[in-house]
Amino acid sequence: MKKVLVSLLVLALAMTSAFAAVDFTGEVVAGYTFQYNNDAWNFHTMGQDGVGTSPIKLNAKVADENGYWDVTMKGVLIADNRLGGNLNVDLGKIILGADSDLSIKLGMYANNRITGYRAYTNKSGLNLDRVRTQEPGLWANLDVAYGNLVAVQVGGGPKLEAGDGQTNIDDNKYNTNWIGKANYDFIVSAIVRPVNGVAVSAAYSMIGDCKILGQYESPNGYMNVEASVDLGALLGTDWTLGIDIADKMAFKKAETDPFVNLFLASVYGGVDAFQLAVEYGLTSISAADQTEIVNTLYVGADINVLEGLLLNAYFGAADLELFNDSWYLGANLGYEVYDGITLAVNVQYATEAAADFIGGDIDEGSVAAAGFSITPKISLAF
Repeated sequence: MKKVLVSLLVLALAMTSAFAAVDFTGEVVAGYTFQYNNDAWNFHTMGQDGVGTSPIKLNAKVADENGYWDVTMKGVLIADNRLGGNLNVDLGKIILGADSDLSIKLGMYANNRITGYRAYTNKSGLNLDRVRTQEPGLWANLDVAYGNLVAVQVGGGPKLEAGDGQTNIDDNKYNTNWIGKANYDFIVSAIVRPVNGVAVSAAYSMIGDCKILGQYESPNGYMNVEASVDLGALLGTDWTLGIDIADKMAFKKAETDPFVNLFLASVYGGVDAFQLAVEYGLTSISAADQTEIVNTLYVGADINVLEGLLLNAYFGAADLELFNDSWYLGANLGYEVYDGITLAVNVQYATEAAADFIGGDIDEGSVAAAGFSITPKISLAF
C-alpha cells in the first residue's frame, strides 16, 4: 500500500513537470488533545491514542488548471497506514476540450474510500448521512457528470488475495469494527441539481462503512436518499435559509439481524455575521417484532464578526431520552495570524456515549475524547 501511495506522489510530481500550469492547494493541521477523564489527565495526538498515531493531518490536492487530472493525498502523516491518495483523469475534458460540460473521470483510490454523492449539506459535521466504501483499500471509480446539473458515480474493487491467502490491504489494524468484513465493495450514487439551491441524491454501498448511532451497524450494505433546498441560494439573497432531509438504511445480513433506519432533518440559516444550524435524527432499530427509537440532536452556531476570527459553539445529545448520559458541549476559537496560518483551540465536554456518537474518522485522526478536553492546534492552508 505504501508503494502505491509513493507511486501516486511520483505521478503527481511527473504531471506537475509535464503540464505547465497546475494548482497546488490543501491544508496541514497539527495539534494535541489534553483530556481529563476518570480523575486523570491524558495526552493524545489530535484526539486519538494508540500505536502509530500522529499529531499531523494532511489534505492536499495537485490539479491541472484545465481540469484534465488531479491527485489528492489525505490522512494522517507519520502514522501506520493512515495516509491515502487518489488519482482522477478526466477523459471527457481531454477528448472534448477543457470547456466541455461533459466530464468523464476515471479514478484510482489507494488506502482511501469512495464516498457517494450527497445532497445533504452536513452542517453538523457528524457525517451521519454519509454512504461510502468500507475500510481503506484499493478502489477504482467512474464518475460521469454534465456541468453542475447531474452526476453519476460507480466504483469499487474485488477482493485481492496475497500469497498467504490474506488480502493485501488487511494491514489496517487500527479499527476492529470491521470484523467479518471482506476487503471488497461496490458503490453507486447519483445527484441532480435542477436549479441553484436545490439538490436530490441517492447512494448505495454493497458492504459500506457508515456510522449509525456511532456504530458500524451492518456489513451488508447501506443506502441513502437525500434532498436539500437553500432558499437563499434559490432566490439569490445575501442571507441563507435552508432545509435538508436524509434517510439512510442499513440492510440486514440475516433474518435475525435488526433493520436499522436513520432519518435526518436539518434546518440552517443566517447572515454573514451569524449562522445557526439545528439537526435532528431519528433512528429506528427493528428486530423480533420490536422497534427501538433513538432521538439525537445537534445545535451549532458560527459567529463571523471580525475578519480572520474563527468562533463557533455546538451542543447536542446522542439520545434525548437518556440526555444526562449522552450530551456534549464544545466551542472552537481561532484566529488567522498570517495569510493561511491559523491558531485555534477546541474546548469540549462529552459523556462516554456522546464521544462514541460524535466519534470521527480514526484514519483521519479525528476521534472524539470522552470527558473534558482541550485541543490546541495550528493549520497552514496553501
